[in-house]
Amino acid sequence: MGTISDFFDMVLHKNIGKQTVRISYASNVGKVRTKNEDDLFIDGLGTRAKENMAGNRILNHSERYVFAVCDGMGGEQFGDEASSIAARTIAHFSYVLNASKPADLSDNVNALATEANNRISGMVYAKRANLSGSTLVMACLRKNMAYIFNLGDSRAYFCKGGVLRQITDDHTVARRKVKSDIISENEAKSTPDSHKLTTFLGIDTRWIGLKAQSYEPIDIRSGVLLLCSDGLSDMCSEAEITEILSGEHSNSAERLVNKAIENGGQDNITCIVIKI
Repeated sequence: MGTISDFFDMVLHKNIGKQTVRISYASNVGKVRTKNEDDLFIDGLGTRAKENMAGNRILNHSERYVFAVCDGMGGEQFGDEASSIAARTIAHFSYVLNASKPADLSDNVNALATEANNRISGMVYAKRANLSGSTLVMACLRKNMAYIFNLGDSRAYFCKGGVLRQITDDHTVARRKVKSDIISENEAKSTPDSHKLTTFLGIDTRWIGLKAQSYEPIDIRSGVLLLCSDGLSDMCSEAEITEILSGEHSNSAERLVNKAIENGGQDNITCIVIKI
């Protein structure tokens, strides 16, 4: 019969080389809004209820995960329902995404986006609302590689060696003007057009199909991946985000949300921080 020491040696040997994904997550209504219209999806945890929340997890049961942040359009009708529909649709499609080959991910994300778009558009019609919708930023992990997709102005950042890089592009009128050399990057930050979305879940393209923007996959082993709503990126500077992500904290998402609240908390704030 083996000893207790032998048992622990066996457990250690079995787990050597297994990938561990550490995540922290947080969502908060902020200091101005009366309702949290953000939502999120975390593989193994699901979607969130509509209350302030924060937590962290260690995931080591798989090499494939789906993470997403959805931001219901602030000021519009039923934004909380729109983001909830988006998150539930992601949960429904997560098995398909995790079973997909990398080459098929884009098509399957677009199928997900079209389904969520149709469901939200149907909700708007049924409630006789003027407009509603949700942004989407999603990361599909394959071992150490992250495949990023988005619609709207929720963002993905990657922090490595004290340098923060925005992975996603904002789908706003301001960004279109920057790309057309009508305004500068600095002007885009302060113009009202920075919050006018050019595409989102719930846009009136029912049954036509909606395509999410995709990006080159990134190896995240050497850094930290952040998914967030604009309640964070509007309230925190890149230096503040970098400082928190560069620290060895298990609750980085909660720290980011608290910093956004400290800086004014003008909107709902939701973050997922992912580290291998």
